[in-house]
Amino acid sequence: MGKGGNDKGESRGEWTEVKKYDHFTGDVKVCTPSSIPSEVEAVMKEAVVLGIDFEWKGKGPIALVSAVTQAETPSVLLVRVHTTEDEPRKLPDFLENHFRSKDVTKAIGGFWGPGRNDPRKLEETFGLKSEDFPGFVGLANMAKDKGFSKTRLVDIAEHFGWTLQKDREQTTSDWEAGELSEAQIQYAADDVWFTLQCYLKLKDYTPPPVELTLPKFIKVKDIDPDSKGVNVMLKCTRATESVEGPAGLKEAVCGDETGCVTLSLRGEAAAAVCTLGSSLRLQNAHSKMVKGHVRLVVDKWAVIKTTSEQHEFEVNEKNDISATEYELVQD
Repeated sequence: MGKGGNDKGESRGEWTEVKKYDHFTGDVKVCTPSSIPSEVEAVMKEAVVLGIDFEWKGKGPIALVSAVTQAETPSVLLVRVHTTEDEPRKLPDFLENHFRSKDVTKAIGGFWGPGRNDPRKLEETFGLKSEDFPGFVGLANMAKDKGFSKTRLVDIAEHFGWTLQKDREQTTSDWEAGELSEAQIQYAADDVWFTLQCYLKLKDYTPPPVELTLPKFIKVKDIDPDSKGVNVMLKCTRATESVEGPAGLKEAVCGDETGCVTLSLRGEAAAAVCTLGSSLRLQNAHSKMVKGHVRLVVDKWAVIKTTSEQHEFEVNEKNDISATEYELVQD
């Protein structure tokens, strides 16, 4: 044994914490449409909210329909709807009735809507169109509407404190195999159970209020050749005039008690507010050098408006920022 307790040939690496995943730990029933236990069917028939999920093999039709309710002792129902090739696939009657009912909410992971995977697969498999299935709710639709930037089931679950194991090996596995593996059963049960749990959380979720950031205003004396995102209060000392350059280019001179600067105005709306003596609020302007002199550009990304009250300051016209000549020094 070498120094530090490592064998001479032992490879060195970094120790990382083993991730612990959340799983559905209740009863799981794997059935065909004709072998669903009566007690499970009875509970499902009374449900007004269901978690629903579908699995299929490759590009084929739906092979497994998963359903769960928020019962006191919940059971996940995994219905294997694939049959021999010459027989049509069929939903259990009570599930089809639920699917057709507008009074039963069916929560699914992902987006629900025309052209989306789940409604498309339902039509391909059972010959029913999405309009035949009112009451379906996509978690991704809900999450997007409530301001979530990530809308996958695993991301929504993480937001609410659950860590899901989304194993691609199981996602793409053979869902039409003679028997489902333990890993497939756990994967399907987790998917549908946490779909329902996330729906219940999202339904009552209120996004946190957006914290408004007040813009920071500077003084004209602080404007330099590299200024960007300039917010400044101004008073116009020379009204809008057309100048040489691209068609429609106009300039005006504005300032505050620390100095004045020439504005390069793009667009009629900006030009119209720059009248002699007008009090202005300019936001998100940027500097541009014209023949070595600073111009403060008011383009489509900037906003310039008259203020509701007149500015009380007198413009310091002696400190003309645009009169200062700069030269570009190469490194």
